[in-house]
Amino acid sequence: MRFDGEDIMRINKIVVRNYKILKDIVIELNPKINIFVGDNDAGKSTILEVLSIITTGKLNGYAWDRQMKATLFNCDIREKYIAEVTLGKKPEPPRIIMEAYFDGDSRYKGTNNEFSENTPGIRVMAGISDDNTEVYRHMLANGEVKDIPIELYDVSYHYFSGEIVNFRTSPFKSVFIDTTRKGYSGVIDHFVSNSITDNLTDEDIRNLALAYKSSRIQFHEHEVVKKLNETVKSNDIVKGHDISLDLREDDVESWKRQMAVVVDSIPFENIGFGTQNIIKIELAMRNAENQANIVLLEEPENNLSFSNMAQLVNHVVKSNEKQVFISTHNSYIANKLDLGNVILVKEGKVRQYSSLPEETKKYFIKLPGYDTLRFVLASKVILVEGATDDLIIQRAYKDKTGHLPADDGIDIIAVEALAFKRFADIANLIGKEIVIVTDNDGNIKENIKEKYRGYIDRDNLKFIYESNINFYTIEPSVLNANCVDGQPTENFKKAISKNGSLESRDYDGILNFMEGNKTEWAFRIFESELSICYPEYIENVIAYFK
Repeated sequence: MRFDGEDIMRINKIVVRNYKILKDIVIELNPKINIFVGDNDAGKSTILEVLSIITTGKLNGYAWDRQMKATLFNCDIREKYIAEVTLGKKPEPPRIIMEAYFDGDSRYKGTNNEFSENTPGIRVMAGISDDNTEVYRHMLANGEVKDIPIELYDVSYHYFSGEIVNFRTSPFKSVFIDTTRKGYSGVIDHFVSNSITDNLTDEDIRNLALAYKSSRIQFHEHEVVKKLNETVKSNDIVKGHDISLDLREDDVESWKRQMAVVVDSIPFENIGFGTQNIIKIELAMRNAENQANIVLLEEPENNLSFSNMAQLVNHVVKSNEKQVFISTHNSYIANKLDLGNVILVKEGKVRQYSSLPEETKKYFIKLPGYDTLRFVLASKVILVEGATDDLIIQRAYKDKTGHLPADDGIDIIAVEALAFKRFADIANLIGKEIVIVTDNDGNIKENIKEKYRGYIDRDNLKFIYESNINFYTIEPSVLNANCVDGQPTENFKKAISKNGSLESRDYDGILNFMEGNKTEWAFRIFESELSICYPEYIENVIAYFK
């Protein structure tokens, strides 16, 4: 692949088998930005873990092969294995497989992968080594196997060519920024180390090491330490041996690990979580520009203000020399970085958003404030034009059922009529059933049937609107439903009034108030102890979910 005139290696696909929630998954990746969204425990973070393991051999800073345990295996696979062993069968022990497919250097090219494709890539496999095959069979025969025998497992890292991966010379260098965790991270330690080596001569570094050693000697010679050791020695803890206390023996580089970042005279670990994240992200992105070509971001919006989040997004957009993988719950990030880069993760499965219409992608980039991820993650959705519709539908639902729509998993989202088509495109892509409640604006043919041609006949899209064109929006429609002989009922006037303020008004007076105070009148109805009547189309919205 070529970007900005240079050959830049990118991961174009990953395959995962039997790792945690990712039972059997293939993910086609975007060349620059990949945004994983989904509910908690859907598998977003697990995908980032896989990418870290493939590109570094590490997870959370430690070698992954030293973290192997049975709970890392997919629950279904593990339970099936245990059940077969319990029944006296002799199942093949399950394996965890992770693969990254990429374009580029032919040195890494081969067919040693799940699809036997002749392409460059990296294959990670956790399974019983050949040396332990007979041991495993013996343990099975003797009934010694009760769970996946992790103690017999090895982890291997190979290119598809068959060559063993050396991560020091690997084509991928990645950095993992997890803003959900407080405290130091590898990127901070890297900054400290680089600051020392980049700004000090070899002689300066030697002098600092000697100064550190001298301070340790001074500690040992301090009167209080001597007093402490005299007391310890007099206790005669171990017969025939002198016991004393001292600082642990360190290697010659230990002084570097004692250096810390201080921000405005405050130690890094004591500053605000948001500022920590800004610094960690900024340093990691800078490091990525210089060295890493893979950046993994876990919920970058965590504890960031809107302005800082916007700066982060701009930084990501401008960085062309790396591939970025983000897990997020934040619609601004997803919208601004292009919904086409979103990969929906649900129960360990994925769905790509790259096939969204271009005009829809551009719409949300230009107007990123829409809560697209809330829409995507909701199980049942009603789209409305504004807060007035939202409040009235909620109250109508409560009057009908005794509780609010949210209690039944129904999310009412106000998105404005101009965005209905854009959200409908998303719904069509992921097969989501939604209800769209819209005004007729005095012309059903022009403002609904023609405006939403190509959408209104879709099975998953239910358009509900007032059928009487004289009631062009919700105010006259609701008012008409609460009239007798052309005038508002006393019950409705009481419900919409504040301290009786509207009880003396006629139809025109009430309608003027409603149209001039859209959210206010709806809020009064929502809060009222009195129930009102609702237009037929509002009743149809409620009936759709019952």
